[in-house]
Amino acid sequence: MTQGLSISRRALVGGGLALLIGASLKGATEAQEAVTPPPVRPGLPGGLKHTPLVDAWIQIGSDGGVTVLTGKAELGQGIKTALIQVAAEELSLAPAGLRLVTADTGLTPNEGYTAGSHSMQDSATAIRHAAAGARAILVAAAARRWGIAPEGLGLDNGAVMAPDGRRLPFADLIAEADLHVEATENTPVRNSKDHTVVGRALPRIDIPGKVAGGAA
Repeated sequence: MTQGLSISRRALVGGGLALLIGASLKGATEAQEAVTPPPVRPGLPGGLKHTPLVDAWIQIGSDGGVTVLTGKAELGQGIKTALIQVAAEELSLAPAGLRLVTADTGLTPNEGYTAGSHSMQDSATAIRHAAAGARAILVAAAARRWGIAPEGLGLDNGAVMAPDGRRLPFADLIAEADLHVEATENTPVRNSKDHTVVGRALPRIDIPGKVAGGAA
């Protein structure tokens, strides 16, 4: 011990407390810096402004299965059904063929709170345009495989279709159809006059579990 140095128990406890507070504040600052949101992309629609990657909203597995992701929660307003319809329309799939993940902090975009009409205004808009982006990427991959222009190609029931009847399932294309790219402002979405899923009555996905007392 240094000669002449005297430290009381009270001073030691007080100093330790100050040290702990300082460390805590430093950790909080570092944590805040780690979750700083990415720059806003003002030209992109809906939630794509904050989360522009296509595969943050639409994912296609190696088996061709499609997963739709949303940061919004189903609170009885029917968004599970509505968001599935929006994605199914752009991908030309039956709604029953899509899987939906809602408000999972480890998987879905951070969309903050669920309130008002923001689930459709922000999340559905992002999902619609991300699904349209995924469609364009799949079509481009099929066009490269066939060595033809992408114009005239379309999607049908989990595959890209050529005018001559050739089909390439999503599962055969996903290895060369990279969805981990940012959405673009000018990707065309389906014209409302061509809709076959959106605007049609569909049984609510969330109702059976509520009626039967299913696990939540």
